[in-house]
Amino acid sequence: MTATATIRTTLTRTQRTSIIAACIGNFIEWYEFVLYGYLASTIAVLYFPVADPAAGLLLTFAVFGVSFIVRPLGGVVFGYIGDRYGRRSALSAIILLISLGTALMAAVPTYASIGVAAPILILVLRLAQGLSAGGEWTGAVSYIIESAPPGKRAYYGSWQTITIVLGMMVAGLSSLACTELLTPTALQSWGWRIPFLLALPLGLVGLYLRLRLDETPEYTELVAEGGHERAPLRATLKHDWRSMLRIAALVCSPTMCTYVLLVYGPTYLTTELHVPSGSAKVAGFAAMAVLIVLTVIFARMCDRIGRKPFLLAGAAWVLVTAPLGFFLLHQGSLGFLIAGLGVMVVGEALMLGPQPALFAELFPTARRYSGVGIGYNLGVVLFGGAGPLVATAILEATGNTYAPAWYLAAGALISLVAAFCTPETRHSSLQGGTP
Repeated sequence: MTATATIRTTLTRTQRTSIIAACIGNFIEWYEFVLYGYLASTIAVLYFPVADPAAGLLLTFAVFGVSFIVRPLGGVVFGYIGDRYGRRSALSAIILLISLGTALMAAVPTYASIGVAAPILILVLRLAQGLSAGGEWTGAVSYIIESAPPGKRAYYGSWQTITIVLGMMVAGLSSLACTELLTPTALQSWGWRIPFLLALPLGLVGLYLRLRLDETPEYTELVAEGGHERAPLRATLKHDWRSMLRIAALVCSPTMCTYVLLVYGPTYLTTELHVPSGSAKVAGFAAMAVLIVLTVIFARMCDRIGRKPFLLAGAAWVLVTAPLGFFLLHQGSLGFLIAGLGVMVVGEALMLGPQPALFAELFPTARRYSGVGIGYNLGVVLFGGAGPLVATAILEATGNTYAPAWYLAAGALISLVAAFCTPETRHSSLQGGTP
């Protein structure tokens, strides 16, 4: 127990490297997700060619959303592996699946070459991405929070958000470089494939690092005491269903902000508000930078103050500012675009700061990977992956370019109610969790 206490007081350089290794899969996962969103218009032309460009874009985002259906399955499968056999085994398998799935996107022939097989292959790869994503975030959260000192769990958990947003930014820069440096013909012919190929070498580096990971102190102690669950899924559904429902609802608002504002946002700005592509992407980069900085600041604060106040403040912020943010976006100039996205992501940062720590603290070590995996992925499936599809469908049905604002406000209301029903977990024991 003495050794464990020492680990939880401070982190060595090796332990910090291990946390970075745990985060690298999130970088690749979100790099691919955002890359798909930023290149959606090109993918629609190449793989979903229909007479109406809007319908082709809708089909492209439908495939994006369908891939999220398997995320809960990924959470169940990798949750079982992570709780039964260790975090390292699950995380190593996941990063291999993520990187291969992303790189293979670049190898799929177009509809013009192989017909209907082309969109089917895209769908299969998106499903593989969804399966791996179902275990990635939750496994990395379990590993990081179990490795962090008690008074810095939210801070180290915020590294998750940092690497996720960095992945999004790199994806945006990659797509911007392709669209700005290549002619439209070159982009559609081969240029769009290059950013997807870059995931393979990065994934191999991540796999090397993850294979060298030590198990977390919490999990090692659990195994030494013979306390790990033989059937973690069944035990989680029996004992932790309330916590899983809380997580699903708490995920609602921030994941909708991410997918609607940062993934679908550039497409919305260019196709609906006729903003130049470069301005739309620059505004997106600025919003991501704001999100990184504020999430770290709020995470440090909630290590001292508590998790719940930030959840409440963030949901309330998005509820109030979503209409204002979209009003600013409608002004069109780059400054207003940055201000519009920036004001809305403040609320997202308030919620993301405490979430990795809070979600882990709600479950005991023996069922953490499974419990967080089911709750988190349920929320993402219901509210996140469908975001671009729902936003596009609402816009097509109503013709109202403010429709996404009301969609975000509705999600914020759900998360606000959930925040009121969530206990404070800052002082909870990881071994026992907070029911």
